[in-house]
Amino acid sequence: MIVTLAGHVDHGKTTLVRALTGVDTDRLAEEKARGLTIDLGFAYTDDLGFVDVPGHQKFIHNMVAGVASQQHALLVIAADDGPMPQSREHLEILSVLGLRQGTVALTKCDLVSTERLAACRAEIATLTQNTFLQHADIFQTSAQQPDGYASLKTHLRQIAAGHQPTADQAEFRMAIDRAFTVKGAGVVVTGTVHCGAIALDQPLCHFPSNKALRVRSLRVQDAAAESACTGDRCALNLVGLSLDELKRGDWISSIATPGHHSVTIKLDKASSFPRALKHWMPVHIYHATSHSTGRLALFTDAPNGETWGEVICDVPMRCHRGDRLVLRDQALDATLGGGEVLYSQLHQAPRRNSAAHKTLVAGYAATGVEASFAALMDLGELRLSQFSRIWNLAADRLGALQHQHNVRVVDDLAVSEQQWLDYEQQALTQLTAAAEQSPQQGLRAQDLTTIPGTLRQNVANALVKSGAAEQAAGLYLVANAQPELPAELASLWAQVEPALDHLQAPSSGDLAKLLSMHLPQLERQLVALAKRGMLTHLGGHRFYLPTRLAEIAAIVQTMAAADPASSFTVKAFRDETGIGRNVAIEVLEFFDSKGFTKRSGNDRIVLRPFA
Repeated sequence: MIVTLAGHVDHGKTTLVRALTGVDTDRLAEEKARGLTIDLGFAYTDDLGFVDVPGHQKFIHNMVAGVASQQHALLVIAADDGPMPQSREHLEILSVLGLRQGTVALTKCDLVSTERLAACRAEIATLTQNTFLQHADIFQTSAQQPDGYASLKTHLRQIAAGHQPTADQAEFRMAIDRAFTVKGAGVVVTGTVHCGAIALDQPLCHFPSNKALRVRSLRVQDAAAESACTGDRCALNLVGLSLDELKRGDWISSIATPGHHSVTIKLDKASSFPRALKHWMPVHIYHATSHSTGRLALFTDAPNGETWGEVICDVPMRCHRGDRLVLRDQALDATLGGGEVLYSQLHQAPRRNSAAHKTLVAGYAATGVEASFAALMDLGELRLSQFSRIWNLAADRLGALQHQHNVRVVDDLAVSEQQWLDYEQQALTQLTAAAEQSPQQGLRAQDLTTIPGTLRQNVANALVKSGAAEQAAGLYLVANAQPELPAELASLWAQVEPALDHLQAPSSGDLAKLLSMHLPQLERQLVALAKRGMLTHLGGHRFYLPTRLAEIAAIVQTMAAADPASSFTVKAFRDETGIGRNVAIEVLEFFDSKGFTKRSGNDRIVLRPFA
């Protein structure tokens, strides 16, 4: 179990750690000279780890880095001073970080009278009222009373014995608090495992660079180990990065994912903050061991008197649901509160403060992953990869949720069975309305406008499979209705389909020469076929069969999946498909226009599945 010590400057935190472990955590020459902790200090016993954090207000950023991801708080208060300003601020920071277990150490008890001790204990009771330390044990310690140290150590060991490590999350993450080199070993980083599990020789990645890493050796609680999991104090000997590429606040993780500039939180305002929170106020953002800046956007009409907001970060962040942030006002240099992360930037997020947005936030704010899944399914559809990332779910856990809630999965989307039946009925209603105008009037899948765009094709195909609808000539229509192409178009289609059945489709100009037709007349008829869904018009003089275009898109997705940055070059695309340069550029620009790909310098990246 890792214990973090917090408290006002010169209240005896470093002396207390030395008495409990025999280790002096003041490593820096300046710390020795000034008699003051500036940076984080670490000490270990067989079953306990201690993090000594600075008590001076100037070093609050180091203090926050030290208390993140720890399991037990030890608030240190000197009997001669009693609670001081940083005692209060440190307690607030511990609270907003979500710590729910702690102990109070009353130091320098030999320097005060019995009356002063009683008064100090009363001051502590007032300080901790309505906090997670309200009923915490208080241990009196001093250099002259070693029994106090022994009792405190026994108390902490009893708590540690009941600590159960967890390793069931999909992703391993550890925030770096120190990076250094060891002669004969190389680069070493330390931190507390934030979530997941790690083992020797496991491939890892560094954020923000996304460079690949490997664990050569590791230590847990300063002892050699084969593995580590959530809550362990860990040192990793890494291969893949130099020391100058690593810094405090970086992440070591098992999954390479981009960071996000937008993080939605449930906000708890600090009781001591003297001002009302304002929309778009500039803030310091502390997440694990990282420190950045940004803005706080407040949501309107949050239920149950809660405060929800969005932290807009100046640099990308790596967050999961349940992570905690500490926010400090840039102008006052004071802690304004903290927030529990609900989700980081979403795919196609609804407009802020819209009804859909409020429902989405409430879904991720639900207590527990099962309640969150159920609430979000009420929105109609849920992107599974996004939900899994936000909650850091292992694949089997996600599969169990799908089974438990009887959802239908289409690609990456989960839809409740009832919602799916509703979509089928809506589609059938639209097809029936079209048939009432003309028995042979069909619709393209994209014309089923009451159904989410990502599901239209699948719903239409489901109706065909069930026999409720039929498909012919690229159109869907109610069963037993057959669309008839005008004779002129039917004759053209018989010639055009085999001519276009290639990865490199000829231009309409080439088709006109092949078919001995006037180009304007041919293109009018090609557009008519495209309106029926039988062709896709890329723009200009290029038409494609939808099946061939989907085949090319699948090649693009395979190329992107093989690249760590999900990118590919035009040259690689040409080589893989055999398509000429000019046609390749036309195809890729069409993909860009549909949001399937995006140009990034000389490369392209895949943004979402092709639809």
